[in-house]
Amino acid sequence: MSDDEPTIIGNKRVLGIVPSRPPVGERKDPRADDQVMVWPHLLVRHAVVAVAVLLVVLVLAVLFDAPLREIANPTVTPNPEKAPWYFAALQELLANFHPVVAGVLVPGGIVLGLLALPYIDRNPATAPSRRKVAVATFTFFLVAWIALTIVGFAFRGPSWSWVWPWQEWYGEL
Repeated sequence: MSDDEPTIIGNKRVLGIVPSRPPVGERKDPRADDQVMVWPHLLVRHAVVAVAVLLVVLVLAVLFDAPLREIANPTVTPNPEKAPWYFAALQELLANFHPVVAGVLVPGGIVLGLLALPYIDRNPATAPSRRKVAVATFTFFLVAWIALTIVGFAFRGPSWSWVWPWQEWYGEL
């Protein structure tokens, strides 16, 4: 009987038998100091960090005032009417291009391009210093989006005209 043929034990065919323990030279014994029990050690640490973050946020909320704007008036639209800072890049694109291009094709192309990047750059290395194409492509998209966000947030004034932020500030803080 060759090694390629399955072994028959009882009425069942077994394709291979795995030893219960690896050979002594290949086995790594875990030391007691390498192990951390989930309960209580890990969960207590997580709870302590969560409470600490909650206290920091609470102290910041008490110390710094974050007032709301005046009550909404549907008859008065502020000039310039701006999207929040996280949508400023998309609003900047919408101001310069057709809505289908700015709202669907460009963001969709960016997402698809970043999703396709591992298939385009087939370099097997995992270190960022050896993945020049992937790092350069991601950096280009990131810098372009950040630049559009800054322009849309800080450099747009009344009637969506160009203003210098050190001359007149129209961004929301």
